[in-house]
Amino acid sequence: MEDKKDKTDRLGYLHNQKRQQEKRRYFYLHQLLEIKELLEANEKEILYNEGWIKFHESSIENHKKGIQETFDFEKKKEQEEKLRFHREQIESHHNKNVEYHKKEISAIKKEVELFEEGIKRCKAQLEFLDKKIEENSI
Repeated sequence: MEDKKDKTDRLGYLHNQKRQQEKRRYFYLHQLLEIKELLEANEKEILYNEGWIKFHESSIENHKKGIQETFDFEKKKEQEEKLRFHREQIESHHNKNVEYHKKEISAIKKEVELFEEGIKRCKAQLEFLDKKIEENSI
């Protein structure tokens, strides 16, 4: 009788451990999906801002040509103002956004690695627990 009770207790303990590992693994999988969505969103933001940087750089070149091609002081002044605007947009807005999202991507990639490691660890633990449950079920 004592042996059957010990075996039942041991199986209960092993099944409880297995449920905990499965719960943790599910949590990691779910978080990994959410984190990968964040990764994708940050990558899109970089592309978006890089597109704007290209637009502003092209505009800068056009305004420089406009400055060189005109002799009208007011038109030169207007082109210089537009030139300043585009440079400011690149420096104070888009470059900072790109830098921000690159930092986010770097941090997110570290999180992805951690969750993937956690999933592997849970899988190994589940395999161990399944063997122990099988051994104790005989």
